[in-house]
Amino acid sequence: MGAMLLPDVVRATLEARLDRVGRADLATRAASTSAAYRAGAGTAGVVRTADDALAYALVRMPATYAAVHAVLTAALPHLGVVTPTSLADIGSGTGAATIAAIEAWRSIEAITLLEANAAMADLGSELVAATGRHPNLERRDATTSAAFNAADIVLAAYVLVEMDKVRSEKLVQRMLAAARDIIVLVEPGTPAGFVQIRAARDVVTAAGWHIAAPCPQGGACPLVGADWCHFKVRLARTRAHMQVKGAEVPFEDEPFSYLVASRAPALPAISRVLRQPELLKSGAAMRFCNASGEVRDETVSRRDPRFKAARKLRVGDAWSR
Repeated sequence: MGAMLLPDVVRATLEARLDRVGRADLATRAASTSAAYRAGAGTAGVVRTADDALAYALVRMPATYAAVHAVLTAALPHLGVVTPTSLADIGSGTGAATIAAIEAWRSIEAITLLEANAAMADLGSELVAATGRHPNLERRDATTSAAFNAADIVLAAYVLVEMDKVRSEKLVQRMLAAARDIIVLVEPGTPAGFVQIRAARDVVTAAGWHIAAPCPQGGACPLVGADWCHFKVRLARTRAHMQVKGAEVPFEDEPFSYLVASRAPALPAISRVLRQPELLKSGAAMRFCNASGEVRDETVSRRDPRFKAARKLRVGDAWSR
């Protein structure tokens, strides 16, 4: 798969907005936003105006879209036949996760965006509407509300990492209560992001839900201590993206951790590749998590019939062994 790009109609809508705003000003806003996020500030603290939201979208939306798109591409084969018609996006921001979801499930008709930040909510609803969908927008903080309306799929992308353990667990419980079929959680592919995913995983399995991806089993996660489960997706940078971000390389790699779970029994992978296989003289050196709840290292010999498939694997791929 080549580098990911936002859909043409979404990029065109962003470009049209960009033409009405000074790019130098947006670059300054984008730099301030990036610095604030690195310092641990949440969205509310760094996105206050429409121009702030646009700067954020140009810098972060492509990565969020690419990560969620990669997550759903990996998860769909393990969910069986699912034809959802409704979606709730918690902390929807620029609508990147919703746009990825409606590409994965063309059957989705009813969309609810829940976003407390007014500037982000306005831009997000505009960008989702650019795809031809007409989302219901709720300007409220779904992370602290007692409940929200039911939907076939409930997703939250890059939301839990801004919360403490108690709040994130309560949000996951509310997502489980609202979701008729599937929940999707995506977080940064950092130790902190994975801690949130692992904690959410415990809540999900305790509630009796079934893990579809990435885990090949529903028992205890074998990754403890300094190790963490994360994957990467490559996204292409448009010229506007590069200008606002001050970047010179036409692509970037977005690390992410994730969890997709369903009420109905899932069809999990037999094993999941945790690290990019290393090609050695002796064969392909691999690390994977298996259905027995073990992290295994194995070198597939060049003489092994499986070598041809093993050498083409990427981190995050399912592995039949």
